[in-house]
Amino acid sequence: MKILIFDTDVQNYHFIHNVLVDYDERYEVIGPFTTIEQCRDYILRHKDIDIIITDVMLGNDTIFDVLNIVPSYVPLIFVTSHEEFALRAFEYYSLSYLVKPVDESYLVKAISKAVRLRKVSPLLTPQGSWSNVGEEQSRMVVRTFNGERIIHFSTIRYIVSEQKNTYIKLLDGNSYRIDKTLDEMTSQLGERFKKVNRKYIVPLEQVLGTERRENGKLLILLKGKNSPNIIVSRTRKREVCEWLKMS
Repeated sequence: MKILIFDTDVQNYHFIHNVLVDYDERYEVIGPFTTIEQCRDYILRHKDIDIIITDVMLGNDTIFDVLNIVPSYVPLIFVTSHEEFALRAFEYYSLSYLVKPVDESYLVKAISKAVRLRKVSPLLTPQGSWSNVGEEQSRMVVRTFNGERIIHFSTIRYIVSEQKNTYIKLLDGNSYRIDKTLDEMTSQLGERFKKVNRKYIVPLEQVLGTERRENGKLLILLKGKNSPNIIVSRTRKREVCEWLKMS
């Protein structure tokens, strides 16, 4: 298991390193990464990361921009002197937010939890939090505040981009934020899903019908109550209509 440590405090790095080795001497502990550039460069070059333990501040910079490129299946543990960033840290689905000086027992509990989540494999893969069944992907794993949840594609009502975030809306009414763009989701979901405009991806099975709108536009109606207002532009209308004929 490969565990990265982002921290400018060398003494704290050695403390975490020793706790990890005592927990399981087989762990590959890499660090300390002391600058934002080092962290970003390593993440972009390596896909086999299992856990990240990080401070909030590296020099004068916060780690949050770097965390935007961390795959969603990688558990995050914050170990920091900065209490004021706790709420923002949980936007990145961190498992624990520990304030220095850290009690070793709390760190061990956080590591144990991260290890358990990372061992959700084989559902998690280095390429992303996706699972394959045969050659066709049929489910994915999303991070939640309480752990991780398997999402079967058949339970997705639609996917929407709102305020620069991407959300999966399920048939049961639940919603989960994911760290992928609509285009990245489209490439993973397969031909039964379609990005019908700049904001929405819909599954073919959830389309109830369509209605014509002014200026040649098309309104897509979804099954169930409270269908969102999904308008297809005139330029994409033909492409979407051809896709709908797959049913």
